Amino acid sequence: MEKTLLYYKGGEFLAHKGWHHRRMYHKGDYELILCIKGPIYLQIGDMRYTLNAHEVLIIPPFTTFYGYQDSPGDVDFYWVHFFSQHKEDTLEADEGDLTEQVKANKNTAKKRQIFLPRTFKLDDYEQATILIHQILSIHNELSFIEERDYLVSALLIQLYKSYFNRPDSSEDSSRINNLKEWIRANMSSTLTVAEIADRSHLNPDYLTRLFKHCTGMTTLQYLNHVKIEVAILLLIRTDMSIKQIADNSYFNDPKVFMRRFKSETGLSPTEYRKSYNLIHLNNPHVDPQIPIPKRIADSIDYIPENGDIPE
Repeated sequence: MEKTLLYYKGGEFLAHKGWHHRRMYHKGDYELILCIKGPIYLQIGDMRYTLNAHEVLIIPPFTTFYGYQDSPGDVDFYWVHFFSQHKEDTLEADEGDLTEQVKANKNTAKKRQIFLPRTFKLDDYEQATILIHQILSIHNELSFIEERDYLVSALLIQLYKSYFNRPDSSEDSSRINNLKEWIRANMSSTLTVAEIADRSHLNPDYLTRLFKHCTGMTTLQYLNHVKIEVAILLLIRTDMSIKQIADNSYFNDPKVFMRRFKSETGLSPTEYRKSYNLIHLNNPHVDPQIPIPKRIADSIDYIPENGDIPE
């Protein structure tokens, strides 16, 4: 990660029952797929993958891939193509050993490296969904191109952190992660820190210290963060009114919702929706193949044009 990744193209793909991915070949770009609704059946080289909701798949360069089976229902996924300004290595490693190695080196210069498995499930898919939406919503004018490069780099770093920060076996981390799941499952407009503490059989002050230690947020901050995260997903993926979104993200008062939303994001809910809701949608009849932008071709001299499988 000494240099940014280079954004190429992306969008959201929607298809009905019976669709499968056509055969393609990546000559120099990576493709990142985040499944919203699946399953999606993809074969990369000799390996077959079944991608379900909230799972990520990374397709490497110089690879043939295709759908090996029709999806039984509707599918929905985000796709983002990008180039790297470095030549990456593919490695086979024991997951536990690599996780220990990454955590042991987190405070050294090696932290500039990131490792990701080809496919994995995202526990906190909301953050990745929001970040992808931000990437895809930026207009194509030249002045915004560099911003996309940084956001794609941030996305990969976010996925890396999400993967390697999965719950460990310590008692405190396990307790907090169980509580986080309980909070999400029992979220309501009246849920309080006292109720969460009672559920965990902990003193509220001690619970807050524990939450801060494990998540970097107090219990109340996490509670509000989850509500705002729900609101953002509803803003970018539904046509609900602002009042409906306030209700469905567990705020009793729309004015309180708007005030907290602006404090968290720097934008009003309406401004946020306008800024991050202009993404490219495609379907089986629209499959964009665009030339590699000159700024990328000039940066990486070993990459030919992307496209279909060569004859």
